[in-house]
Amino acid sequence: MPSKSCMYCFRANYDPNFDRNKVPAWLNVEENWRGYRITTLPWIADVARVLDLLSIENTSQEWVKHLENLGFQEIESVCCEELFEDTLYC
Repeated sequence: MPSKSCMYCFRANYDPNFDRNKVPAWLNVEENWRGYRITTLPWIADVARVLDLLSIENTSQEWVKHLENLGFQEIESVCCEELFEDTLYC
């Protein structure tokens, strides 16, 4: 069995024409004033790898390529704490 994944966090530019139906179960996508907030869901990604539904390496660079293939644009890898800083103090 492959090693367990870790969570990766990204920002991407907002696109009103983006098809949210293309987002697979191993990604969580939210929107805010800065665009899309994207997090990988490692507990689902690990299962998807075992089932050969996800064939990328578990690196930030590979996740960026995967997100680009889904149609996200101007993707930036960010620290997960930074991504959720606006919700940390609520």
